[in-house]
Amino acid sequence: MTKFYSSTTLSIFSFFLSGSIIGSAQAQSAPFDRLDDDIVVTATRVPTSLSEVGSTVSVISAQDILDNQYNFAAEALRDTAGVEIARNGGPGAATAARIRGAASGQTLVMIDGIVVNDPSAPQGGFNFANVDVADIARIEVLHGPQSLLYGADAIGGVIAITTKKDRTGTSAYLEGGSRGTIRGGATALLSDDNAYGRLTVSGTRTDGISRASVGTEQDGYRNISASFSGGIKLGNDWQAELIGRYSDSHAEIDGYAPPDFSFGDTDDIEDTTEFAVAGRLKQVTNHYNGTLTVSYSDIDRVNLNNGFETYSADGDRLSADYLGALSVSESIRIIGGGEIERSSVVVSGVDESATAGAVFAMIEAKPSEVLTLSAGARRDEFSNFDGATTARIAAVLEASENLFLRASWGQGFRAPSLFELNYDQFGTVPNPDLRPEKANGFDFGIEKLIGAHRFSTTFFQTRVKDQIDFDFAGSGYFNIDRARARGVETVADFSLHENLSARASYTFTDAVDLDTDLPLLRQPKHKAVATISYAPVQSLNLSTSILYNGPEADFPVGNDDFIRIDLRAAYALSEKIEIYGRIENLTDTEYEDVSGYGEAGISGFGGLRVRL
Repeated sequence: MTKFYSSTTLSIFSFFLSGSIIGSAQAQSAPFDRLDDDIVVTATRVPTSLSEVGSTVSVISAQDILDNQYNFAAEALRDTAGVEIARNGGPGAATAARIRGAASGQTLVMIDGIVVNDPSAPQGGFNFANVDVADIARIEVLHGPQSLLYGADAIGGVIAITTKKDRTGTSAYLEGGSRGTIRGGATALLSDDNAYGRLTVSGTRTDGISRASVGTEQDGYRNISASFSGGIKLGNDWQAELIGRYSDSHAEIDGYAPPDFSFGDTDDIEDTTEFAVAGRLKQVTNHYNGTLTVSYSDIDRVNLNNGFETYSADGDRLSADYLGALSVSESIRIIGGGEIERSSVVVSGVDESATAGAVFAMIEAKPSEVLTLSAGARRDEFSNFDGATTARIAAVLEASENLFLRASWGQGFRAPSLFELNYDQFGTVPNPDLRPEKANGFDFGIEKLIGAHRFSTTFFQTRVKDQIDFDFAGSGYFNIDRARARGVETVADFSLHENLSARASYTFTDAVDLDTDLPLLRQPKHKAVATISYAPVQSLNLSTSILYNGPEADFPVGNDDFIRIDLRAAYALSEKIEIYGRIENLTDTEYEDVSGYGEAGISGFGGLRVRL
C-alpha cells in the first residue's frame, strides 16, 4: 500500500513538472487560458477567483448536468473526484455522500446557503435521494476540513448547491424509460436589472427494482418537488431575497421480515416530506459586502408496513447568520461573521433540542500578484457540549504562467447528534461517554493549464480523533479512538479537437481505523471515471462514460468492485427543441453500493427538452 502511494506520487509529480516545461510551446486560445475567470463561492463564502483559492474545489455546472443527462444531484456527485456515493438500492433509496473518506455526517450540505443536513438522521447527515437537478445551476464541492467558515459537520468538506436565477425564459423537459419511469419538470424565470423570480416544479415516478439484491418484487418510487427564489434591489447598495423548496416522496423499501428477520422483500414504504425557506438581506458596496440570512428547514419521515407505522423521524433547524467581507485594501480582505441555530428532533423515543452559536474571522492577503494567503479561527459553543475552537490556513502560488501550487491545513469538529446521544432501540442504551469528533487535515496540490488542457492533482490526509461509529452487534454508538484518511485526487481535462473532448479522474483513498487497522466502511481505495464527448455536427452530441469503483468494506459483507458504462446522445431539432437518450449500465453489471442492496441493470431512457 505504501509502495503504491509513493510511486503514484512520484509519477504524477513527474508528469506535472514535464507539463510545465512544454506548456509554453503549446500556447493557444482555449477555454482554460486562465483561472481568473473561474469564480467559486464555497472556499471563502464570498465570490473568489479560483486562482486565489488555496483549497480544492470541484465545480459541476448546469451545462455538465445537461450534457451528462443527470437526473439527481447524487449522480453528478458520483462522477466527482474525491466523492463517494452510497445508495440503498435504486432510485428513491437513502443516498449518502462522503468526501475524502469522511462519514456522511461529516459532510455539510447547503442549498442556496441553507444548511439542509437532517438533525434527526443518525449522524445528522443529508439524504440526497430526492434532490432533482431540475432547478440546479451549479454544485460546488469544497474538499477537506472546513469548520472555520462552516462550523460543525464539515470535517470531510462542503457540498453547496446553487439554484437557477440569472436568465429570463421558460424551459421544460419530459422523459421516460425502463421500469415504467416517467420524469418531467418546468422552470419559469423572469429577471431585469432590479429584480428576478423563478419557479421550478418537477416530478419522477418509477416502478423501480427490488431494493434487496435477493428480492424479486419491484420497489417503486415517486416524488414531486417545487422550489422558488426571488430577489429585488432596495436602492443602490441593498438587495433582498426569498428562497424556498418543498419535496414530497413515497418510496417502497425492503426490510427484515419474520420469522427469521433476514433482509428481503417486504411491504414497507417510506414517506418523506422536506421543506426549507430562507430570507436574505444583502449589502453590497465598493469595499464591504454583508449578508444576513434567517432560515428554517424541516424533514419529516414516516415508515409504514401494511399501513402500520414502524418508524418515524422529524428534525428541524432554525438558524440566523451574518457574514461580512471588508476590503481593507487591494491586497487585504477580512471575512467574518456569527451564527446561531436551534435544532430539534423527535425520533425513536428521542424528543430533544439543542442550541449552538459561533463567531469566526479570516484574513486574506495578497502580498504579491502571484501569492494569496489566508488564515482564520472560529469559536463554537453548544448547549449540550463544551465549546470548540478551530482554525485554518491556506495558500496558493502561481509558480509560473498557468502553474498553480495550493496548500491548506484545517481543523474540524462534530458534536454527537441528538440521535446518537439518545438512541435506545433494539436493546441498546445511550452512551453517556460519547465524545465529540475532532479532526486535523491538510492537502497540497498542483494545477497546470496547457493550452486547451487542464491537469490537477491533490494529496490529502485527515485524522479524526474520537470518530463516532455504531456497533451492529448491539452495543450502540461508541467512539473510535483514531481514524485516518489519506490519498490522491487527480483530474485531467482534454480538448482533443474542436468537437472532441475528454475528462478523466482518479481517486485513491486509504481510510482506516488506526486502532484496528481495518478499513472504514463503504469507501473504495480506488475510483476512476472517464468521459468522452464527440459532436460530429453542431446539432448532435455523443458521449460515453466509464466508472470504476473498487472493492469496499461493508457490513455484513464487503462490496465487490465493478465497472459501469453509460452511453448518451442528444440532437437539437432547433434552437429551442432537443431530443435526447441514454443507455445506463450498458454491460448489465450487477453491483451493490451498500451490502445487500441491489442496483439497476441495463436501462434505457429518452426525452425531450424545450427552451422558450
